Amino acid sequence: MSDNFWDQLPENDSKEKGDDSSFKNIDSQRSETKIHVTLDEFPVGTWNSDNDARFIVDWYNANRVSENKKTLEFFKAGSGVESIYSRSQAQKLLDFTIHTLEQEGCTVWESPQSSIEISAGAKIGSLFFGWGFAGIWCTVSFVAVFFVGGPVLADLGTSDWNATNGVIIDSGVDTSSGSEGGTTYCLWVDYQYTYDNETFDGDVVSYSKQNSCSSWSEEADDDYPSGKEITVYVNPDNPYDAVLETGVSGVDFAACCILPFPLIGIVLFIGMLRATFGTVSSFFNKQE
Repeated sequence: MSDNFWDQLPENDSKEKGDDSSFKNIDSQRSETKIHVTLDEFPVGTWNSDNDARFIVDWYNANRVSENKKTLEFFKAGSGVESIYSRSQAQKLLDFTIHTLEQEGCTVWESPQSSIEISAGAKIGSLFFGWGFAGIWCTVSFVAVFFVGGPVLADLGTSDWNATNGVIIDSGVDTSSGSEGGTTYCLWVDYQYTYDNETFDGDVVSYSKQNSCSSWSEEADDDYPSGKEITVYVNPDNPYDAVLETGVSGVDFAACCILPFPLIGIVLFIGMLRATFGTVSSFFNKQE
């Protein structure tokens, strides 16, 4: 960085809000001491956020000669870095921070790992907690998707079943009250249909709705009065399998509300991988 760096900064950027020291004031205290600190000495695996950059700021404030502490915004303005999204941006911020300490006259400094106190036990404990939470979330989510998604896929598989004539034998709605006072309505339907000159009995409206009461109302059986002639969709490979609602029309879309949860689980899993990688990288960098 050239000796004219400080003189080239715009005058309106020379002071940071809440900080009485200006870039030019810092420049007036030049020092021949060169500070040698690298990004690898900081407890950060991947430099991709302003939170990572705060480790550099904390290191500066732990070693500063200036009376006043400085903020991340001060160093971002001085280095021309708008945000930390890569290692190169973090390097620019660190270069400016080191230069600031040198211009203040800093001759003795602690390494980042010493001046920034981070409990290894706390980080490991956080990782264990994070992995436990992510594991439970993913397990429960994917188990739920298995039980909910199976019937949904079965419904989609009925789209090419053969249509035949049938008749409603009986129908009704069972009601039950939940622990919070809500009432659920579960439709049941019995019907007969003829396929290949044989008569069969059926009771499935659709597979995903068969085990769910969320799609029904108190008057749901009005659509299936006794004696009503209906169209029944029969599995061509097994005439004992039949439904009244086929393909997408038979899917209980209330059950699809479960789908975002495994996606969140995947995001948690990726986040824990990154956090673990960062912690392990920091540990080995410290050992070196």
